[in-house]
Amino acid sequence: MNRVHDKPPSVTAGKNYSAPNPKSITFEGYTRRMSTAFLRILVFLSLGLISSQCSKPEVQSPTGPRTLLAIFAHPDDEATVSPVLAKYAAEGVTVYLAIATDGRYGITEHAKIPAGDSLAAVRAEEAKCAAEKLGIQPPVLFGLHDQLKMGEGFGPLHEQLNTMRDKVKELFNTLQPDVVITWDASGWTGHHDHRLVHAIVTDVFQSQSWGKPVQLYYSAIPTGNLPADSPMQLATTDSSYLPVRIPVSDTDYEKARESWHCHKSQYTPETIEGMHQLIKGSLKGTAYFMPGAHASTKKNSLF
Repeated sequence: MNRVHDKPPSVTAGKNYSAPNPKSITFEGYTRRMSTAFLRILVFLSLGLISSQCSKPEVQSPTGPRTLLAIFAHPDDEATVSPVLAKYAAEGVTVYLAIATDGRYGITEHAKIPAGDSLAAVRAEEAKCAAEKLGIQPPVLFGLHDQLKMGEGFGPLHEQLNTMRDKVKELFNTLQPDVVITWDASGWTGHHDHRLVHAIVTDVFQSQSWGKPVQLYYSAIPTGNLPADSPMQLATTDSSYLPVRIPVSDTDYEKARESWHCHKSQYTPETIEGMHQLIKGSLKGTAYFMPGAHASTKKNSLF
């Protein structure tokens, strides 16, 4: 490291240098020299501080085992976050997918599988296929009735919601996930099952202070990212509410695409490719999340 007083700036190579006579140095000159040296030290320290502050943000890499739990309504709903699930699974995170309902009413013209137990069984196998393609744990199937029996009245619906709440709480206690992700309040499509899963997961999370899970996140699409002529009508969220932004790679997207093709009872290959490209193009290599139900400082005013 260069020192300030190793060689005076006025000295050139090949010339003799004579030290100044100490008696000729006045107090004013001494003060000026000391002030200059002090300022140089301050500049050096300031540059170091600025350099450290302008460096790249620290990447959060928690040590030790990590667990992520995704909770959605139907088999195939995981497609909304499947690149993220694949990404973290590849990084060594233990990733679980919980699916609330059996999807027994998801009839399609091309599959020609009647609604009921047979379709529910097919969709359970499709969910297992998708999890395998993503490299995550086998899915946790709650087995609740598609549409949560709301067509049968309040009593059966209330029973289904209570069962869902108990199962979510059980997963929190047994898996002890570090992170939970689910639908935002809109459920992307506005489907009532999506919205109710959001409500139940949020309800359980904020019902007590958990050692784990530590954080709850809602997946979302930023407003303005969908093309104006999008064939899918999806709810979006202003980007100012989406501070958590996870980069996902083409490899993650490819695993997501392969997993989507497992859901043959719901989509034709052409439809899957179109929807996959729409989501990929809208998110532009980034998955967006809103933190949910996080603690804040106490205050005595709403304003």
